[in-house]
Amino acid sequence: MKPIIGITMTTNNGQYCINEAYVKSILQAGGIPVNLPFGIEQDAEQLLDGLDGLLLTGGVDVHPHLFNEEPHLYIGHIMVERDEVELRLLEVALKKRMPIFGICRGIQVLNIALGGNLYQDINSQYEKTPILHTQKAIRKEASHYITIERNSKLYNIVGQEKIAVNSIHHQALKKVAEVFEVTAQASDGIIEAIEMKDYPYCVGVQWHPEEMAAAQDENAKKLFASFIDACSGKSSLSQ
Repeated sequence: MKPIIGITMTTNNGQYCINEAYVKSILQAGGIPVNLPFGIEQDAEQLLDGLDGLLLTGGVDVHPHLFNEEPHLYIGHIMVERDEVELRLLEVALKKRMPIFGICRGIQVLNIALGGNLYQDINSQYEKTPILHTQKAIRKEASHYITIERNSKLYNIVGQEKIAVNSIHHQALKKVAEVFEVTAQASDGIIEAIEMKDYPYCVGVQWHPEEMAAAQDENAKKLFASFIDACSGKSSLSQ
């Protein structure tokens, strides 16, 4: 049977919305996507009992109060309802040791939930001069390179130390929660991927592989395939 994957959403003008590429990438990899609304915190245990994996998607900025900071001058739009539901879903998923995949905002939620924090705005807060992380190219096109640690799930998935990824974010991980290992970085040192230690499958990436997978990029397709395999109980990847 195909695994059922819960996908987080956002809202806009009273409508739930999600980029089509997330759904396409899950379907293409062999999963069944189910979109998760706000307001289900009290029923998270029951809901996740019917799921095989959790995908935390990209979107608006996370409220800085969650990592004990005031909002920076250049922070983007925030959505407390989304923060609350994703943190609760993540809490339950971790308790169940369910496969988890965090993309863009998703990697940031993972890090914050477990004790890390963020650069609220890379261009004004990062200690070095950053490369361009909000690309001018269309979303599916690769923008810059990342270097991948050989002793990582990500390396086992793509089989390469250096790949090109797209880049559509102005925030990034700063202090990384102790339960995570950094497994990929951009040339300027910005963290591009993390993996949870001693956990079956919990991977976060800062780029948007769903856009690239939907456009048939092989590395992005391998990443989604690894997530679906883990949700099916087929994964043999280890660090």
